[in-house]
Amino acid sequence: MRSDPATLVIEMARREAAAALLAAPLVEFGARGPAVRVRQVPCPVCGAVAHRRRWTPPLAAEEAAVTKEAAAGPVLRVLACETLTARAVLPILVMAERSPELRSAEFETRALTWLEATSGAGDAATALAAVNRAERWVTGPAGTSGRTLPASTRRYVLDAAWPTHRERLVPSFLSPHPAVSPALEELYVEEFRASIVHRYELAGA
Repeated sequence: MRSDPATLVIEMARREAAAALLAAPLVEFGARGPAVRVRQVPCPVCGAVAHRRRWTPPLAAEEAAVTKEAAAGPVLRVLACETLTARAVLPILVMAERSPELRSAEFETRALTWLEATSGAGDAATALAAVNRAERWVTGPAGTSGRTLPASTRRYVLDAAWPTHRERLVPSFLSPHPAVSPALEELYVEEFRASIVHRYELAGA
């Protein structure tokens, strides 16, 4: 029996909320912290291709992240037209610290997994289920084959004027391009915020 889209969206929102509150790895003052190397993938929707970009640590361009001082680390595949917050990659950093097999693993954004899942004849519910399964490594890295990052995304436009850039600051839980109904996007936001509040309450904050 498959889950309905609303149930899947709620599960994904709760997973991102839990990931957002993970404690970042400790780094001594002045020391180089762990990095997630970013590999841009051409977008078949808008045609965006890989280009030089500035990334906020711990994100780093793949070609610039490996130096004499820093060994190769995990790789995150992203669409060339999307961007993530630095906190979004906390699950990769934390789990790579705990699980040696993930320290040089490849991960990908939900947007890429979604495109792969929708490339066949499956419906939206089937594709959402595939994305949901692929990001379960966060709670059980040894029991899943997917390596999808449970994080919302934003549209990135090279050299966009501020008004255009501002319009694209609103995140989507799934893709920088319209993918699911506004109702599912709203449900995600509501559940994500409620989960954050609930976890703070449990912690006595």
